[in-house]
Amino acid sequence: MRWDNGDDDERLAARCAAGDDALALETLFRRHIGATYAFARRFLPTREDAEEAASECWLRASRALRAGRFRGESLLKTWLLGIARLVCLERLRQPRLPTLSLSGLTETGRGDWVLFSPEPDLVSDLDEALASLSDDHHLVLVLCDLQGLTSIEAAAVLGRTPAATKSLHGRARRALKAALETLEKEDV
Repeated sequence: MRWDNGDDDERLAARCAAGDDALALETLFRRHIGATYAFARRFLPTREDAEEAASECWLRASRALRAGRFRGESLLKTWLLGIARLVCLERLRQPRLPTLSLSGLTETGRGDWVLFSPEPDLVSDLDEALASLSDDHHLVLVLCDLQGLTSIEAAAVLGRTPAATKSLHGRARRALKAALETLEKEDV
């Protein structure tokens, strides 16, 4: 079975809307699941949250595609990231129970588990700084700097004009720089 039949996204979306090809939806899924998961992973605190958000995004997208609600006014990837954005924001607003990650535990050899404090590094500082930003700042940085979307594409996801998105992106970069500088001072 061939997963990528060479059709462009818009043609595959039209085939989904026509209801004549389940393979079209699977092809779109395989093309874009990486981008939707990566987006959610950079926006949500845990891998599990990102996996659930990506699944929810594709559940909503498949329903919308089959109902013909993708109008082709933007790239399909941009449309999908817009859905992912809404799902991630919903997840961030949900009340959460405190969790403990097992990644910070080591086994002592006696079957006991103990916490350890790894040395801070740039990745954890960046994650902490991103988490301290507003949702809008965090989102525009993920879209433009991590997902590689242009200002026009990011504007479509955010529901803003390209000029407003460029302005937001500049403010977000300044806010991230300030947050990183604050963390650097705290580490010293």
